[in-house]
Amino acid sequence: MTSKFILAAFSASLLLGASHGAMAQSKPVAPKVSTAVLKPLQAAQAANNKKDYPAALAAVEQAKAVSDRTPYDNYMIHRFAMSVHIGMQDMPGAATEIETALDADPSVVPEADRASMYKTALQLASMQKHNDKALAYAKVLQTTTPPPDAETQALIVGALFRGGDYAGATALAQKNIDAAAAAGKKPNRNDLLIIMNAQVNLKDQAGAEKTLESLTANYGAQEDWDQLSSVALTTKGMRDIDYVYMGRLIVLQAGKVKPTDAQLVGSAANSNKLGLYGDAATMQKFGGPAVDPRAAADKASLPKQIADAALPKNDGEYGIKTAEAVYGYGQYADAERLARASKTKPGVKDPTEPDMVIAMSLAAQGKYAEAVPIFDSLKPANPASARVVRLWSYYVKAKASPATATAQ
Repeated sequence: MTSKFILAAFSASLLLGASHGAMAQSKPVAPKVSTAVLKPLQAAQAANNKKDYPAALAAVEQAKAVSDRTPYDNYMIHRFAMSVHIGMQDMPGAATEIETALDADPSVVPEADRASMYKTALQLASMQKHNDKALAYAKVLQTTTPPPDAETQALIVGALFRGGDYAGATALAQKNIDAAAAAGKKPNRNDLLIIMNAQVNLKDQAGAEKTLESLTANYGAQEDWDQLSSVALTTKGMRDIDYVYMGRLIVLQAGKVKPTDAQLVGSAANSNKLGLYGDAATMQKFGGPAVDPRAAADKASLPKQIADAALPKNDGEYGIKTAEAVYGYGQYADAERLARASKTKPGVKDPTEPDMVIAMSLAAQGKYAEAVPIFDSLKPANPASARVVRLWSYYVKAKASPATATAQ
């Protein structure tokens, strides 16, 4: 698992500023706060509003020094202290205060405060990598009324994952993905990343690869393409021609061609079985093997091969193999024409090959919308070959309509 996948980074929205400016200005409820504590807290609030943070902290310390404080007094003291630390941009200090406020006696937190306070605590604990605390706060947030909004749900999913609750994180992320699908929207990228990372940690290789495909199809991030391309090249059952098709896709979408991948693709292209020396030459630029010595003669004879493909004596197989060779040398319009002509003759051994070359050639010419239905119509029986076709389909759909490309 870890040899194929690098744990992907997911982010959490940590929007502390606006909500806590307002919170800092809200007055504590006088009947519930001891009179001796209320006075210094009011002074702390006034100083905090003026951004006189030393004075605000000094007033908070005065409140802490009051004897016979109630649990609610302590909650309000640490809540105010947290607001002061946020104003100072002291997030570690803010995290300590909110954790102290909530952990000492959760029962004193007013119902009206629960959602906002536990969300703040989750944000701060996540920032400080207090994963055990964040996990506990996330579980509380799942019980608040009304239910957490989309932003809070994303925070909860991340906390569950980092806290090691992979099942909980995956279930909630999948629920969010299903809701997005029902609304006709793309799944949230963080939700997909959470699921994939959980699958990696649980050694669910097949599941992680499927989720990576969904990430790539929906968002097309280059790092996802690079990882998925390398994964595809290690798929069991890949034919020599599948390696070449993947190499063509990686190059076309400006992906990162690792030398090890270039070796796989280049060796397949150089093989006696294929003899696609144009593709081999391309892979050599990325660290692939030296091109077969027969490449020069092959390239020199290319015009004759193209002309011969039209002769009645040469069947469809001759035509499609010529189209493959021509594609490798970058003559995409010729490759398309030859592949289409090969479909009019008998003898083609792989019935999916002409359409594959036609679709690839269209994509290479920038005719993405024309390529989409052709790729979608291809249904190779070999799972490895089918994946290669899917990846090409994701690519052309994203290029044809970047805003609406979605996973299949």
